Amino acid sequence: MYVLNIETGKKHLAKVVQIGSEEIKRVNRTKQFDFNWNKESAFKVYKLIIDDIEEPIGLMSLNERPDDYALEIRLLASSKANVGKDQQYGRIAGCLIAFACREAFKGGYDGFVCLKPKTKLEPHYIKKYGFESTKLFLVTEGRNSLKLIKEYYENQ
Repeated sequence: MYVLNIETGKKHLAKVVQIGSEEIKRVNRTKQFDFNWNKESAFKVYKLIIDDIEEPIGLMSLNERPDDYALEIRLLASSKANVGKDQQYGRIAGCLIAFACREAFKGGYDGFVCLKPKTKLEPHYIKKYGFESTKLFLVTEGRNSLKLIKEYYENQ
């Protein structure tokens, strides 16, 4: 898995690591991410890091929904330095989504991942990541989830 330095085009190895409530509190205090991540402590929260630097460039909260046969991305965010046209690294969201897809296969959900995007981001998730709309959620599963894993998680 890698992220891409937008300015130099250099690939940086990245990895996703689960974090606990104490690290969530610390990350929240840095103000490098929007949203109150302390509210996500009851769920599995993951950080995306590069080059063995512990400071996250992306965060994601996941919730298992066995009754819906899915893994839900509750919250997904890039650090403030990695949002918009002046972002430092690309592929952050793709790496985190691919990780969620992989976890959905490992959890027995056939790669079924859902999320409720902000309205303005919905077309982006559909176009860039192949999500489909159910009106309430955006979803990816099966073949599309495998495609995302191959593109963002396994592709070095």
